[in-house]
Amino acid sequence: MSNSEFISLLYNNNIYIIMKEPYETNKETYNRGWFIVKNYNNYSYNKLYSLSIINNNIDNNMYYENL
Repeated sequence: MSNSEFISLLYNNNIYIIMKEPYETNKETYNRGWFIVKNYNNYSYNKLYSLSIINNNIDNNMYYENL
């Protein structure tokens, strides 16, 4: 894997490594990454990971009926 498949974020003196999703732009990865690090203590990781993808999809005009 190359370095371009990951981003790193420094938040509250912690370094977070976020893996890019297939077909995800750098902007989307950073948007998803910041969502994850800012909500890290609020959800289980699996729920948080799913919500980060849903959040990106909503930003790209996808509609979720039951959220």
